[in-house]
Amino acid sequence: MSQAGGASTHTSPQPAAPPQPSAPPRRARPYLRLLLLIPALAMLGVGLYFYYNVEEGGIVTAIELKTKAGMVGQAAEAFAIVDPTNPDLYLKLTTPQGQMQLETKKDTPIGNGLRWDLPGPLELRQVQRVDVWDAKWLRSDKQLDRITVTGWSVDGQRFHIDLHGQRNQPPQWAIPLAAVGGALALLVLLRFVWDQVI
Repeated sequence: MSQAGGASTHTSPQPAAPPQPSAPPRRARPYLRLLLLIPALAMLGVGLYFYYNVEEGGIVTAIELKTKAGMVGQAAEAFAIVDPTNPDLYLKLTTPQGQMQLETKKDTPIGNGLRWDLPGPLELRQVQRVDVWDAKWLRSDKQLDRITVTGWSVDGQRFHIDLHGQRNQPPQWAIPLAAVGGALALLVLLRFVWDQVI
């Protein structure tokens, strides 16, 4: 303690500097990088989920009728060979708004398939049932099959139908998102392996 001019002078201690955060140990950094796998795998999973889980549906513009595969189809083809005439086929389409009758394919063999274009596009869920009829001149028309529509391709008792149109598509961002997530996850794993080697 020193005195000058009758006054005492005290030197106050300087406040200690706050401790600087220490960098993580070198060996801990590769494991911290593995945390990047969480968003990478999340991106990969979300992209693949929305790509493969597309609700069945879409817009139907035409119906194609074919002979059912298997024993039933073979029997129908054998009967067609014996019968020299061809049927006059037409379809009745049942929707929530009622029934609509499509054009008659007069004296036309089924062959590899007959196609009917719809008068207007319909959503898949609106197409409830397809009835196959054979038009007769002197007698009442004969119903050959009744097919309940449960998808784009359905079997009836005698015939098979394929619906044509635009199916629901996965969102355009699904595959790019999955690709970015997969690439990021691969880079993180490769960097982790490299850090372990060196």
